[in-house]
Amino acid sequence: MPNLRIVLLFVAGAGVAGSGSGVAGQDRPVAGELTEVYRVGGLSAPEWAQFVDPSRMGFDASGNLYVLDTDAYQVVVIGAGGDLVMTVGREGEGPGEFRAPADIVVWRDGHFGVVDMMHGAYQLFTPDGGLERFVRMSSATGEVGMAAARATVRADPAGGAVIAEGASMGAIFFSMMAEEIEGEQIDVVGENGKLERLDLSGQVAVAESIAHARQVVPMSLEANPPYFAPRVIWDVLPDGTIAYFDSTAYEINLVGVDGGSKGVLERPLRAETVTDGIRSAVIRHLTEEMEKAFKELAREMAELMPAEEMEEMPDMDEQARERAERTEFYAEIPVLRGLRATWDGSLWVQRRGEDPWDHNGPIDVLGADGEYRGTLAPGDPGMPEAFGPGGLVAFVELDEMDVPTIVVRRLPAEVR
Repeated sequence: MPNLRIVLLFVAGAGVAGSGSGVAGQDRPVAGELTEVYRVGGLSAPEWAQFVDPSRMGFDASGNLYVLDTDAYQVVVIGAGGDLVMTVGREGEGPGEFRAPADIVVWRDGHFGVVDMMHGAYQLFTPDGGLERFVRMSSATGEVGMAAARATVRADPAGGAVIAEGASMGAIFFSMMAEEIEGEQIDVVGENGKLERLDLSGQVAVAESIAHARQVVPMSLEANPPYFAPRVIWDVLPDGTIAYFDSTAYEINLVGVDGGSKGVLERPLRAETVTDGIRSAVIRHLTEEMEKAFKELAREMAELMPAEEMEEMPDMDEQARERAERTEFYAEIPVLRGLRATWDGSLWVQRRGEDPWDHNGPIDVLGADGEYRGTLAPGDPGMPEAFGPGGLVAFVELDEMDVPTIVVRRLPAEVR
């Protein structure tokens, strides 16, 4: 199998402690290898591997990969060697059928669940693909019941539950109304930053609060949060500990299953202040991105609308510039942009890239003992979609026609 070279940047003699001690020193590159195990998908793939949107996935302890293809309304289970194990689900109204599948959670024993937004339920399946339970998100029905859907969901390692974050926009608006100060940014501890354990053993999910993270929210439901406003990013370690960050600093909070603090992981990397020069650069970047998007939209509209109607359309480039210039900014640029827990309990922590708007920067690897292992260079290999046993990791690659292929590789031991 081909190997993918990756670069590790190590700090000599340094560590990250749960007590909050930082890491000192300069990064040094060290070579490593990422071995390809298999790839499935692409234009010439068999029918079961002709994926449309396969970005939601997870491994079980046997190395099987469970892929939710949201546009195909099915779960595809791929064996450790890249072969098809089974497909589960189809579009439909009944239990075991999907109306709007949004996410998948996979437990290590092979049980898995699909978050179905239009059903307002978690559909739970046995390892052989049989429907085990249909658990409503809320005792309410219709749109009110759907409002109980969480923004991010992870499998609880203990089984029978998921860890979730987020709630309805109504909860955010409530918090804003309670603490609103006209014209200012507010850090609100609201439902959308609430981390909960959802017990799925009954007919309705039962929530138990674990922790609250800070969340910067817009001043109205119509507005967006300020550009550079820190997001709540989190994941669950194998022992049930939740790791999350919620500020512009390099601070990763650890919270136990009982909600008690287990410390903070830090590095002495500071947030950058947003200057007038940075604002101008970001506005130029946003303008260029919006102009590209508007031109693509115009091409699509030209295929559907008469030429005389297209001539009456407003100047989209001018609209892009005006929209970009109205952008509100947070005071600092967050250091961290992504966080995932590995199968063995390490953390991959993604930092910002060279440009302040670039989310795909270097990735720090913090071991299960809190020790700093090193840093993966940007793009080598990037943040996986899922981590599995024995160093397995899964990625989604797009070809020049945006046709997806799932690629499973194996990590070297030092970054697992």
